[in-house]
Amino acid sequence: MRNYFGTDGIRGIAGEELTARTAFALGNALCRLKGAPLVVVGRDTRTSSDMLSLALSAGVCAGGGSVRDGGVLPTAAVAFFVRKLGADFGVVISASHNPPEFNGLKVFDGKGCKLSEEEEERAERNFDEYSFASALRCGRCFPLNRRGAYAAFLESCCERPLTGKKFVLDCANGAAGEIAPRVFSALGAKLHVFGRSRSGRKVNVGCGALHPERMCAAVVETGADAGFCYDGDADRLIAADEHGNLVDGDKILCILAKDLKAKGRLRQNLAVGTSHTNTGAERELERAGIRLFRTDVGDKYVAEYMRKSGAAVGGEQSGHIILSDYSTTGDGILSSLKIAELITETSFSQLADIRLFPQYNVNVRVKDKVRVLGNEEVRAAVEEAGRSVARLVVRASGTEPVVRVFAEAEDLGAAQAAADRVCAQIMRSEG
Repeated sequence: MRNYFGTDGIRGIAGEELTARTAFALGNALCRLKGAPLVVVGRDTRTSSDMLSLALSAGVCAGGGSVRDGGVLPTAAVAFFVRKLGADFGVVISASHNPPEFNGLKVFDGKGCKLSEEEEERAERNFDEYSFASALRCGRCFPLNRRGAYAAFLESCCERPLTGKKFVLDCANGAAGEIAPRVFSALGAKLHVFGRSRSGRKVNVGCGALHPERMCAAVVETGADAGFCYDGDADRLIAADEHGNLVDGDKILCILAKDLKAKGRLRQNLAVGTSHTNTGAERELERAGIRLFRTDVGDKYVAEYMRKSGAAVGGEQSGHIILSDYSTTGDGILSSLKIAELITETSFSQLADIRLFPQYNVNVRVKDKVRVLGNEEVRAAVEEAGRSVARLVVRASGTEPVVRVFAEAEDLGAAQAAADRVCAQIMRSEG
């Protein structure tokens, strides 16, 4: 059986790997997981998102379930409406930070959390055979009313107005384009906004969290207090301080964790990161009396451990930040609002004055990932190289025939040298 699900949902290229048939199959499979489910559907602005949304909704309705179609919505908004409506599932049609020719399907359960691996396997087993309800028992598809409820919720998360502050927002030509400016404006902020096209062909193109250069320049040019970059489905955030310096997810995690601790809201004095969370961030947290727990790379794993441990904050370097008092998943707009609140009291550059270690990443394409990682000479090279750096992580890609090598040290040259030694041994092991 083909493995459809990755760490962040079903991925593919629109019209090729990810087709209307796959979307229909997923929608129909949800009716096997739970009879006649209510499914909330949202999407970003990609050209293929409409087609996939219609196919997915048809699959749900054919199996006897019903759909509430939210149209263009951030990922976190879909999770929000699942909980608010008491729905059984939520599906987001988006390829997140990827270019507009890609698309994907993210699935939430009735608690607004991504499906467990067991549920994913159960769904996959039903992808090849469809279930059809009778003509009088098939489901219906209705528009999701009160879409403004999510914007109102975001406003309610803020404890003070943003009056007198100015921010640059880069909405990545995606799902944040309507909601983020609306909420910031309602809170009294002045804005310089771009990346609001809904053409479907410009999502993440030269903008957004993977291309923050324009945002950084605009902060300096407009004299803004900060800049915030989202991605296509607005579940991640990359920021810039008032000088145009980038502030990544690791620094944002530190800033929010320290603020929660100061307010007595950081349960167990715990923050959750991943194997790629910067050692500099970990040391910053330690100085504040906060313990960092690392999971595998992927916001799904961060969220799972947060639920298990009761942690109030977790996130990834890429900008997925989860604040469990408010949301079950990464929410770039919410994260930016909580940072903006803090900037009303002090400058962003002061908050983000955190020394991070240089990091070096390289991918090695291999024939057999399992054999390479089990090779004794490769393992010995990893152990030896690891002694010369702060951290060394070698892992197999979940979707490609690739071994990923990550090294971190106080000096970039040392990190690169350690990673290169491991890569050389991996290539030698390939013969």
